[in-house]
Amino acid sequence: MDEPVNPILHGVMYEIYIRSYSDHSGDGTGDFLGIVDRLDYISRLGVSSILLNCPFLSVHGKDHHPLLDWMKLDHELGTLSDFLLLLEKAHMKGLKVLLSLPVNATSDQHVWFSESRLSRGSLFSNSYFWSDTPPPEPETRHDPPEKINWTLDADSGRYYWFGDHKDEPSLNYGDAEVLSEMCRIFEHWFALEVDGFRLAGAGRLHSWKKNEIIPVQDPFQTFHPVIYPLKKSYPEKMFLFETGSPPSKRGQVNDSRLFYHFNPFFPAVISAIKNEDRSPLEPILDGKPKGRSKKSLSRNRTIHLRERSEETFELLDTLSSDDALFPLAPDLPEDRPILSRVARLMENGRRRIQLVMSLFLTFPGLPVLYYGDEIGMGDHPHLRGKNPIRTPMHWSADRNAGFSRADPEELFNPVIEDPLYSYQMVNVESQERFPDSHLWNVRRMIEVRNQNPLLYGDGDFELIETRSASILAYVRSCDGATGLFIHNLSKSAMFGHLDLAKWHGYKPREMFSGGAFPTVGKAPYLITMTPYSTIWFLLEAPIRKKMAKSRRRGS
Repeated sequence: MDEPVNPILHGVMYEIYIRSYSDHSGDGTGDFLGIVDRLDYISRLGVSSILLNCPFLSVHGKDHHPLLDWMKLDHELGTLSDFLLLLEKAHMKGLKVLLSLPVNATSDQHVWFSESRLSRGSLFSNSYFWSDTPPPEPETRHDPPEKINWTLDADSGRYYWFGDHKDEPSLNYGDAEVLSEMCRIFEHWFALEVDGFRLAGAGRLHSWKKNEIIPVQDPFQTFHPVIYPLKKSYPEKMFLFETGSPPSKRGQVNDSRLFYHFNPFFPAVISAIKNEDRSPLEPILDGKPKGRSKKSLSRNRTIHLRERSEETFELLDTLSSDDALFPLAPDLPEDRPILSRVARLMENGRRRIQLVMSLFLTFPGLPVLYYGDEIGMGDHPHLRGKNPIRTPMHWSADRNAGFSRADPEELFNPVIEDPLYSYQMVNVESQERFPDSHLWNVRRMIEVRNQNPLLYGDGDFELIETRSASILAYVRSCDGATGLFIHNLSKSAMFGHLDLAKWHGYKPREMFSGGAFPTVGKAPYLITMTPYSTIWFLLEAPIRKKMAKSRRRGS
């Protein structure tokens, strides 16, 4: 029997990089109380939950936040009391709160690693990867050269293995002690009424096998002994696995608490719009070139408007510069900027940005909206690592974009000064004043999504033939309701002939205005669209079909 659907699937999640969202204390770094100050704004967006990025105690002065303690919050962000106040206030507004928890590595200053390096018989001696011998020399024939992920630990005289950064040794998931501690971490925060976790780095776990370090193929299966026993005590707590693959076992697929990151969505959307061709989107939706069959897509997946998965970036690295979807700086091979804000990728074209948002909110899955995308924020291409998309939120055209009272040089990250994307041009305060702004359009789309169960995370899906490469159309249905969603991916006005014979006699009604369109006939349905436009239709069944369905339900 399938699991009941978790209520969070019926909404949109809002991801916040805490240090750049809102600074209550005035020290230049965003904090928990700053989010409390903005809860009314978040609630008005219509989202159902918030995801807090990098909340745990970490080494300061690093772009990648090496983890020091899962049990403690970073004191730069506020006290535990501040966090509990945020939880209380958010829950009062009906918002669930999830934390992003790194699970693949810790800092080399973490107490586990300190114990592991000092004694071979310690509790955590097998929790990391150690070698007494130096690593082999890399093969010189490879271009680029092979990366050797072993480094010497000066304190112990041994070598340890890391995944991405030398100061972040990787955890060994072949050690039962690691999972035991993870269970304790989950229970600790669940007892404080945290609603779930994103398991950051879940797609990059490793373990020992026959003296070889191998990647964990199914992190869901690895965490199953920890997560499954928590089901009885915490039935609605959620786990978002930062991995591009769904669970391999049927029972876990139907567990409404578990989600995976749907990697193909964002690159496919960007490619389709840049090339004005729907073909990159069709395989990820239906898997068939013609896309005619009806299918029930996985409800247990998150979709994003930025590419955060390292798995996908490794694939994108293989593309030539001419084919690259995301602008990457070639002069920073170790820690290059990832410019994946939608506004820059769409060259700040408002129609294109709204087209992306429409696809984002009508695709099957749980949309995770990154802070600032609701107003069309840009990025800061001159910052390192992931910091280009971690700039202060643009609240107003005032000093520091209304983010902080601190002096500009004290900000955690600088504000965007680029004239095209600057906080003077793009900010919440100015967009609040105009009902046709990007912010208000996003609010309306989320509101309509919340009002229509057919747009929730589950239900049936069907691609529609349009006879135009630039027009993408699909039908979503759930509990007797049917919606038709049409997108023009071209910069030019286009027309299409939609194969809607299955819905002969249905009347399309535009979801935003309620305006009725001509009834669907047996012939292909003609639709004309302006550049980069979208249409959301509710397909209303004829009266006789409604009565027949009502009689069937009553019998």
